Amino acid sequence: MSENSIGKYTGDGVVDASPFKHKLVDLKHGDMPKLKRSKPGCAGVLVDLAKAMPEHGDEARIHPDWHAEIVEVKQTLDAIRAQRPEADKLAEVLRESEAYYEDKLEVLISRVGKAVVDTAKGEDKPGLLATFESTLRYRAQYAEKSAATRRKNQQNPAPPAAEPSTRG
Repeated sequence: MSENSIGKYTGDGVVDASPFKHKLVDLKHGDMPKLKRSKPGCAGVLVDLAKAMPEHGDEARIHPDWHAEIVEVKQTLDAIRAQRPEADKLAEVLRESEAYYEDKLEVLISRVGKAVVDTAKGEDKPGLLATFESTLRYRAQYAEKSAATRRKNQQNPAPPAAEPSTRG
């Protein structure tokens, strides 16, 4: 990976949900699709309710606590939505940084393994291979798996593909 393909994260690196932590929920896996989401025009409805409820709420037999709850839920939504862009970007950057540094770790371990093999062979120091055995075994995992797959494929060649029918 080229250093040109990475950029430095420029966000704050901080997401603070502590003011509304007691309002956060963790749904069971698969329950998100069951929830209703806001439809177009919701903001307008909230404006209309704010105007209509003080004067006509009692007349419409709407309990005043309902509107108070609507206002509270809207404030919670606003607080959550204010944190989402930075939280989403931070989560993305954390995933990408994890992958980047994991790749870098693999490259460094491979480099160490290669140096051990080269030194052990070039300077006739077979004891080094035993000392770094776990590193060498770790480094060789994918190569050994690939070789095993190639051997298996050579022993059990795939049947030839059926020729297309020439009937018309």
